[in-house]
Amino acid sequence: MKKLIAIDGNSLMHRAFYALPPMNTRSGLPTGAVHGFLGMLLKLIAESPDYLLVAFDMHGPTFRHQLYDQYKAGRRETPDELRPQFDTLKNVLAEMGIAICECPRYEADDILGTFSRIANGEGVFALLVTGDRDALQLIGENTHVMLTKKGISETDEYDRTLLLERYGLTPDRMVDLKGLMGDGSDNIPGVPGVGEKTALKLLEEYKSMEAVLENAARVKGKLGEKLAQYADQARMSLELGRIDVNVPVTMTLEDCAFYPERMRGALPLLQELEMRSLGARVAERSPAPKSAPAPVAAAISTRVSTDGELERLAKRAKDAQWLAIDIQNGLCVALDGKEQFSVVCEATLLEQGLEPDAVLEALAPALEAEKPQKLVFDAKQLMHLLARNGIRLGGLRFDAMIAEYLLNPTRPAATFRELCRARFGEGEPSAARLFALMEQMEREMREQSLNELYATIEQPLIEVLFDMEREGFMLDIAMLHSLSKRFDERIGELAYRIYEAAGKEFNILSTRQLGEVLFETLGLPAQKKTRTGYSTDAEVLEKLEGLHPVVPMVQEYRFLTKLKSTFADGLLVLARAGTGRIHTTFHQNVAATGRISSAEPNLQNIPVRTELGREIRRAFIASEGNLLVGADYSQIELRLLAHMSGDEGMLEAFNSGGDIHTRTAAEVFSVPLDKVTSAQRGAAKAVNFGIIYGISDFGLGRNLGISRREAGEYIKRYFERYPRVHEYMRLSVEEGKRLGYAVTLFGRRRELSELKSPNFNTRSFGERVAMNMPLQGTAADIIKLAMVRVHDQLEKEGLRAKLVLQIHDELIVDAPVGEAERVREILLEQMQNVIALKVPLTAQASIAHSWYDMK
Repeated sequence: MKKLIAIDGNSLMHRAFYALPPMNTRSGLPTGAVHGFLGMLLKLIAESPDYLLVAFDMHGPTFRHQLYDQYKAGRRETPDELRPQFDTLKNVLAEMGIAICECPRYEADDILGTFSRIANGEGVFALLVTGDRDALQLIGENTHVMLTKKGISETDEYDRTLLLERYGLTPDRMVDLKGLMGDGSDNIPGVPGVGEKTALKLLEEYKSMEAVLENAARVKGKLGEKLAQYADQARMSLELGRIDVNVPVTMTLEDCAFYPERMRGALPLLQELEMRSLGARVAERSPAPKSAPAPVAAAISTRVSTDGELERLAKRAKDAQWLAIDIQNGLCVALDGKEQFSVVCEATLLEQGLEPDAVLEALAPALEAEKPQKLVFDAKQLMHLLARNGIRLGGLRFDAMIAEYLLNPTRPAATFRELCRARFGEGEPSAARLFALMEQMEREMREQSLNELYATIEQPLIEVLFDMEREGFMLDIAMLHSLSKRFDERIGELAYRIYEAAGKEFNILSTRQLGEVLFETLGLPAQKKTRTGYSTDAEVLEKLEGLHPVVPMVQEYRFLTKLKSTFADGLLVLARAGTGRIHTTFHQNVAATGRISSAEPNLQNIPVRTELGREIRRAFIASEGNLLVGADYSQIELRLLAHMSGDEGMLEAFNSGGDIHTRTAAEVFSVPLDKVTSAQRGAAKAVNFGIIYGISDFGLGRNLGISRREAGEYIKRYFERYPRVHEYMRLSVEEGKRLGYAVTLFGRRRELSELKSPNFNTRSFGERVAMNMPLQGTAADIIKLAMVRVHDQLEKEGLRAKLVLQIHDELIVDAPVGEAERVREILLEQMQNVIALKVPLTAQASIAHSWYDMK
């Protein structure tokens, strides 16, 4: 997941100013706060943000002053030595290429809240950095708050767990705390005489500020009287303390994209400010720009707009050694790094009497031939464009998108424009720049021993995925309609029973209406409340299970409505008219571990843990006259763990052919194999797979429903029985710290910048990645190489069978009935012989009419 770091500039500058001794340039310009701020900024940059933003307050009244004109009254003026440092800092940040955001009538924490909302909406994790505790109300599943303490040298990163541990409150209740106790620094009055300790005690008992005020009469003594007397003041204080997450900012998340190499732009200014040590640190963290050769920067661009010009270009292309093609910014080709040819837009082509298809038709001989060799960004996208015109791309030599993914797996450039901007700075992307990119990136891949991975797995896989996307997967349309009808019937039945329990009809999918029914009509204990009402998220409903029969009905209702809309009805919408086939898109450059993902639809998200969820797989069927042949690896990551750790007990367990989970249970619980219970095997299975992901005693206990202490004992006994597994995990972390990355058996790398983070939680995550990535990444490499070999073998033998799906550790082929048995043999032969391990690499194969029946 990509990461945004958003910083409250005012808060950190004030903290830096008071925490550090004064500093001045020879000319007398104060710089101490700027120095402290930039020092902390560089620590944050070590966490490798994809987006970086510094927010500032603007001078003048805010919307809070309209609510309470005494807001921040009495606050001391910004010291004269600090005031000019804000402009100095903003100048430095601008030179570093770091986004700055200000908005009239709003404060920096409102901007942080707004960007955390925007980031989460785009699937981006947000880390908010501030010294203001108000920001704790913004914590969410994908939003953490880093609070500075003791000036700016120490920090705490708060998530829901730490917040609950420290305050006993959920994020949405933090604003209730502010409403009761007020805030002297902002002149928020709260309830006189109520401090933090009292406010927390009241909230522990009554859950919310509003409930505290409504029960003021039940609170003994003067406290109760004050709660009643100052109720409206408390409500006003709550609104003053509430962060607005809908600030009308004009910047987008992409405007905050962070490129470390751009920080070098501030080096002259830092030199001028006499911050030489900081300048050295900036230079160290900012890679030197990788400039393109001069001919590339000055490539001559020639317009091609007539049939005569196109004919001459086509002839030159056919005779060329190289052909670089850019289709993401119009149609642009280059035969070398010095000259490129831009084929003008469709409208102009039509004016010239040149049909768009004629462009590709003219270039087809060069495009289809093995020579010239092709340089592209996103070859699969080009293949689809050509295929629509009956052209098959030949001679693919270099795909910059795939090379970029191998070199930067955690945040690869998503577009050709983005890659050119990162590598060459400003300027428009051009096909000619693909020559410089190939030279740079192939050199870097050789230096990092990634060239073989690129040549034997990633580039050959492009054509495999293209063929799979073109082929598609046959759907049983009648089955989907039937499933949709079944879901409708069950959804209707559940709705009737829910209405009956509630005593009225309402919109079950409305959070507000459901909250009112659960917590007001039925009187269930409210867990948490948001600005718009009660929270009814999955976590809340899980806590309410067993308290009322309506809760599991609501959970099932939600599950079925999502299943129906996303899969039953969603697949019907996506099924191609005339063929009834679904054509997913396979992404080769998304997961840092190397795994393939899919989208539109995401077939990896089809639920399989419930019978109704598994029913969706009935709709995926073989083509007419065909059968589906599938095979999936058995416990591939555990087998890799045995191989990489060399643990004798685990090796013997796999080599003996027994069940690894039963064997582990027998070892951990010290019972004979034939005495292992299903519960013990289930616990051992959870430990086996949990160990791969660095599971903690807390996580294992939660998964198994046992105490943390008991879970810790399981893990301890596990490592006693498999000591070299424990040693492998320890050495993986040490190696990750030494090298700065984790690596698979095939050489795939994943940078481990998290291990250098000053934050404990981030470092812990980095340690889990160091342990898991070699296993998960090697498994990804194995399934990819198996796909390439299966695809090639099917073509070599002239079979009509086609690969149609890869999901997790499973491959599925759509094969004519007469070829099914041979295809089963090919799947097992190729999958089980990808790599020689110290244990068997086994796969199970089956043949059936539907995906569901293959299990």
